[in-house]
Amino acid sequence: MKPSAKPGPLPARRRSAARPPLTAEAIVDAALGEIDAVGLEAFSMRRLGAALGVEAMALYHHFRSKGRLLDAVMERLLDEAELPPRGEVDPLLRLRRFLESYRKIAIRHPHAFILLVNRRFNTERTFVLYEQILEALADAGLDPALSARFFRLFGYYVGGAGMADIASRAQQPDATPVGLEHFTLNERFPRVGAVAPHLRVANLDAIFAFGLDVIFDAMRRERNKASGERLRRSPGRDPS
Repeated sequence: MKPSAKPGPLPARRRSAARPPLTAEAIVDAALGEIDAVGLEAFSMRRLGAALGVEAMALYHHFRSKGRLLDAVMERLLDEAELPPRGEVDPLLRLRRFLESYRKIAIRHPHAFILLVNRRFNTERTFVLYEQILEALADAGLDPALSARFFRLFGYYVGGAGMADIASRAQQPDATPVGLEHFTLNERFPRVGAVAPHLRVANLDAIFAFGLDVIFDAMRRERNKASGERLRRSPGRDPS
């Protein structure tokens, strides 16, 4: 009677059937899912590896550090911001739509949005976005100095608005700001009491739109003023 043969290794086809191949894209998607679920502070490469069914070291074959992976997650978030193609709409409307969609990232990804606020944009993908925004500002008639000012203002406004939205929505669906429920507003803080109903979550969209109106009205005024000054200084123009 012949001794039974030892079982050999599984064929490659059977081994790979248990788990799809690990790719950079799959890692980024899983990382964003983990951050959405547990928050940025609790996120770790070990936790992500466990979610993907691999050792944490396997992730470093695709991203040499956790920081590089977070840069990729940040780029993945920016893919959700919509900047209409050049020439499709007016440059100012193009910029407004971008800012509206950028704020929505905070609503969809409240735990991950902090990456867009705190992390430096220093990858090729983020510089492509910088160039596109500055292109739209130039198309709108702003010179480099004004473009720099409004570029910064955009970041201040939409980043702050996103974080404020996250804080408000983390409370009850239509709560007033934190702490106000502990006071008899109309007696101790009558002005706060008068304003509080207008700060509810249901009003956040209108508040954000109002802020955009203020910014874009200011942009038009500054553009027209700068254009008038350039016209007055143009060679051959009669100063009278």
